[in-house]
Amino acid sequence: MRTALSAFGVALAVTLILVNAGLVNGSQRGRAQRETNVRAELMFWRDFNLTSTSALVMPIQYTDRLRQIAGVADAAPVGQYLKPSDYGIGVEIIEGIEWESYQRLTGIRLQAGTPPVDEYDAVVDAEFIRTRRAAIGDTVRVFERPFRITGVYAPEAGTARFKMQLATMQKLLAAPERCTFIYVKCTNPAEQEAVAAHIVEELPDNTVILIRDLPAAYEQGIPALNTFLKLVIGLAVAVGITFVFLTMYTTIAERKRDIGILKSLGASPWWIIRAIEAEALFVGLLGLLLGIGAAYLAVAGITTFTALRPEIELRWLGLAALISLLSTALGALYPAWRAARLDPVETLAE
Repeated sequence: MRTALSAFGVALAVTLILVNAGLVNGSQRGRAQRETNVRAELMFWRDFNLTSTSALVMPIQYTDRLRQIAGVADAAPVGQYLKPSDYGIGVEIIEGIEWESYQRLTGIRLQAGTPPVDEYDAVVDAEFIRTRRAAIGDTVRVFERPFRITGVYAPEAGTARFKMQLATMQKLLAAPERCTFIYVKCTNPAEQEAVAAHIVEELPDNTVILIRDLPAAYEQGIPALNTFLKLVIGLAVAVGITFVFLTMYTTIAERKRDIGILKSLGASPWWIIRAIEAEALFVGLLGLLLGIGAAYLAVAGITTFTALRPEIELRWLGLAALISLLSTALGALYPAWRAARLDPVETLAE
């Protein structure tokens, strides 16, 4: 039972690492992929960062000014708002768009239904339909108001899967004539760096991001999420060491007589330490296998019942293996050292 509990502790640590790393990396990679699916080359921001999607701060009048700049073929304003996920896991983004300009710059098309026309109309992608088990004509509550799904678009483009009219978002957020950023289409995509520099020169105190650079930005990660992952790893190491330490310490206390017999037969302190560490590493290996299996089951469940797409990468599997085996070795080190120092005469006399 003690061995099973110890293996469970290691498995819990491994599962924590793999599932949380998978959620962070999968969400970032998925968001970057949807952003790069658009046909625009640039994103024009007032203040860019990977989490700046909680308010409408940019005057929408920048759209017309951008269209007048040499090298710019078209522009489309987008509003984004961050809200708690309906699944109770993390947050999700909704977008406000002007359908015609957004369609021109992203290349999305309707697979079914019609574009948003009325104030509380919205379009979604196929993944939204699957995870919400929704259909065209159904209503979804956003901002405490019912929005009617009028169409399903493809391909997945932009950060959000749920897109309402920008004017409606402006009204509900009390931010008239505002957006979050503006997509910019270049006349010649090969000159996008020059166009970006020209935009910054014409409209200083703003930021222009090349959409092709977004995957690299997301790969570096969001600082807060990276800190969260480090805390999870630290917690996993602490859990693994604690479980193994308690198990092996109790085991040594109950095996004093056995250890005394071994030492009286000539077993060296180093032999005792190796035997105990080998047992602990076996427990760590068992916990590692259980943890990997539990992590893949958790990922399958998350993928099936939510719109999240966690990805377990090989490097994280290697890190989880290293952490599980290292934590078990460290957890058993003091009990092994204590066992090696036992006096065989005293233990046999007990």
